Amino acid sequence: MKRETRSSEIKLVLFAILTSVCLYVIPTDYSDRVFNLIRDAAKPGLVLAQQFKGWQHQSDQKLQQQSLVKKLEAELSEKAFEIRRLELHALQLSDQLQTLKQTGVPSYQAQSEEDLLIPDLVEAQLLGESAIALLKEGRLLNQGREQGVTESSFVLQSDLPLIDLGEKQGIKIGYSLYAGQAVIGKISEVGHWISSFIPISSVKYRGSARIARKTKDGLQLGTDGILVGIGEGKCQLLQIPPTESIQVGQEVYTGEVDRELPLSMQSALRQPMYYGRVIEAELPRGAPYWKIIVKPVVELSEIKQVNVLRQIINPRRMLTN
Repeated sequence: MKRETRSSEIKLVLFAILTSVCLYVIPTDYSDRVFNLIRDAAKPGLVLAQQFKGWQHQSDQKLQQQSLVKKLEAELSEKAFEIRRLELHALQLSDQLQTLKQTGVPSYQAQSEEDLLIPDLVEAQLLGESAIALLKEGRLLNQGREQGVTESSFVLQSDLPLIDLGEKQGIKIGYSLYAGQAVIGKISEVGHWISSFIPISSVKYRGSARIARKTKDGLQLGTDGILVGIGEGKCQLLQIPPTESIQVGQEVYTGEVDRELPLSMQSALRQPMYYGRVIEAELPRGAPYWKIIVKPVVELSEIKQVNVLRQIINPRRMLTN
């Protein structure tokens, strides 16, 4: 486009030079008439060329602005994620400090041993509608069926979303799913190759949760409650007493003890994970608990892959045996 514009400008300059020479050679009486005719004929083209340059300049400015906006949005998202990570780290340090204040600092140096069980996040893909339809028809598992391996009918007949991991990858019922630091749901049924999971907004979901408050001393977590899905992309936080200060916009994290998980999986990541934000908070007169509605930070339609939290035996401990 720029090369064509440059060529047109050169032609206009040559035409102007030629016209000037002609006007200089011919008599004055004729030159005035010719000059007026050329000026009137060229005027629309000159106006159009000026307008075209203006449009091109505006288009370039718009593209530059869009590029700058995308860059700033990416930087803002990165900074927000880093701030949340630092807040969680500060919260962990605050908990450790509080424990030391209660128990005192030991006068001996303990030798730390590596944990026997460690958390392990494995990546999984969300299966789309077309893939699920093919699975239900058996087209993707014909080879397995011929070898005597069939998928669980409980999984295939489920209306819940599916991931491409199953018992072959060590997936078990109750394992948690995350997208980054955001909680997505929990494993519901496990098949040979695939598994279904309950999204946090599903009415079947239950999990421990608590409110996080930003104070001058950092992020502080409140009393454990129970997060349940209520459908339509929302959750409700139950059993939060009136003594708690609740406001719209506060963040909700996983609780200290998740009653739905076995004890061996409690606090496997050793940090609270993110559910979403409070969008409604009401304390009815005489009610024993707050009525709190939570909007999850992530919707399933926005993601294609998740991480499943497993717990495995520490390979380093196994090598020492």
